Amino acid sequence: METQLASALEKLAQLLTTKTAEGSSSANGALVVSQADQVLKLELMPNDVKLNGVSNYLSWSRRALLILKTKGLTEYVLGTVEETDDKGSSEWKKWSVTDSLILAWMLNSLAPAIAASAEALPSASAVWSLLSKRYSGKGNLMLMSQIEDKIYAARQGDRSVTVYVNELQRLWAELDECDPLELPHAESMELATNWIERRRVMKFLKGLSTGFESRHANLLHLPKLASLDEVIAAMSQEEVRLQLKRGNENESAYRVAEQQDSRDCFNCGQQGHLSRSCTAPRRGRGTGRGYGAGSSNRGGRNGSGGSWNGSGGPWQGGSGPWHAPKANIATAVEGKQTAGGQEAATSYANFVDTNEGEVDG
Repeated sequence: METQLASALEKLAQLLTTKTAEGSSSANGALVVSQADQVLKLELMPNDVKLNGVSNYLSWSRRALLILKTKGLTEYVLGTVEETDDKGSSEWKKWSVTDSLILAWMLNSLAPAIAASAEALPSASAVWSLLSKRYSGKGNLMLMSQIEDKIYAARQGDRSVTVYVNELQRLWAELDECDPLELPHAESMELATNWIERRRVMKFLKGLSTGFESRHANLLHLPKLASLDEVIAAMSQEEVRLQLKRGNENESAYRVAEQQDSRDCFNCGQQGHLSRSCTAPRRGRGTGRGYGAGSSNRGGRNGSGGSWNGSGGPWQGGSGPWHAPKANIATAVEGKQTAGGQEAATSYANFVDTNEGEVDG
C-alpha cells in the first residue's frame, strides 16, 4: 500500500512539473528560448577597421577585442574557453554556436585575401593566433627599425600639438607591440617604464616648433622632469596662448594698415596706398599731388600754377600776383695792372629783371 502511494505521488509530481513548464511556455504568447537559441540571437557590431596586413594590425586587434569585450566573448579568441569533448552535450552546442558566430564576424573584418587564407581554420582562437603571428610584428627587427626611423624623423611642423603627439603615440604603441618590455620583477618593470617615458618626453619636446622654445626651456629647468601627460597638457596650453598672441598681432597690423589706407598717395593723389607702393608711373618733382594744380595747392602761391623748368633754374611762369623774376646776368670785366706785371680780372654782375625792366644790383 505504501509503495503504491509513493508511486502515485511521484507520478503526480511529474505531471505537475510538466504542466507548469507548458504553462510558462504558452503564457502571454511567450516562448521559452533555449540557451543555444539565445546565442543565435547574439549580435556583434561591425569592426570599422579591416585588417590588410602589418600596417593596421594593432588598430584592428584593439577594436576587435573591445567589441568582443562588450559581449563578454574575449575568452573565445584568446583560447581560454576550450571545446568540450562531449559533442552531444548542451555545453558543446553553446560553444560551437558562439565560436562559429565570432569566427564569421572576424572573417568579415579581414581583407579578402587574408580571409581566404584563414577561413578553413576550425575555431576563432585558431584564426586569432594565426593573424597575431603573421601581422602583429612581434620580434620583426625590420619593422622595428622602420618604426624607430619614423619616430626619429617626426616633427610638429605646421601641425597642431594634438596631431603631432597622436602620431608619436601611434608609433610608440606599434613599437611596444613589436618589442614588448618583459621583465621578471614588478619593481624592475616600473623603473624601466619610467626610463622609457622620460626618453619619450624628450623626443616630444625636441620635435616641437620654435614657438614653444621658452616653455620647453622652463620644463627642462625643473628639478624633476614632468610626465608625458603633464608635458602634453602644458604644451597644449602654450599653443592656445600663442594663438591668442598671433591674433592680437594680426589685429594690430590690420589697424595700422587701415590707417595707412586712409592717407593720400603723393605720386598719383589717390587714397589707399603710399607713394612707395604706388603702381602709377613716377612723375617728376612738382607734378604729383598738389604741384601746379591751382591757387590752393603747393605750386600756385595764390596764382594759377607754374612749372619747374627742369634744368635747376628758378620757378617760372604763373599769372598770379607773385611769380619768380626772369634774370639775365651781364658780366663786365675790367683790366688792372698789378705789381708783378700781371693783369687781374675783376667781374661785375648785374641782374636784370626782364619782366619789370629794372636792374637788381
